[in-house]
Amino acid sequence: MHRALAVIYAVPGVAFVVSNLGVLLYLQSLGELPMTPFGWRLLGGPYPEIGTERLTPLGWALAWLLIGVSGLDVVVGRWLWQGRRRGAVLALVLAPVSFALGWLFALPYLLVMAPLRAILTLLSWRGLRS
Repeated sequence: MHRALAVIYAVPGVAFVVSNLGVLLYLQSLGELPMTPFGWRLLGGPYPEIGTERLTPLGWALAWLLIGVSGLDVVVGRWLWQGRRRGAVLALVLAPVSFALGWLFALPYLLVMAPLRAILTLLSWRGLRS
């Protein structure tokens, strides 16, 4: 079970790092957040303090935090793949941060998966070694 959980952490972690770096590069180049075909802006959350069309300084800081947490999800995935309990510990520490960032940036994936991954991590606890 811990190997499947590792994939659930690592693959989206890589995807979030790469995609959000691309969003920030786009923002830096063109001065606005990229628009999706569905009519909303990537990383443009519902809070004006973060930014809706372009990021505020707080939005930039939170976007970099999201990239950092996503990078740590890749580390969690590697440690879980190896069956290490420290991966589960880090996963549980990051879960509320991931959920909060999902809320702030209106990212449905994180709103659903952060708590679900935490529950699955707890369920796999016994199969992990120290």
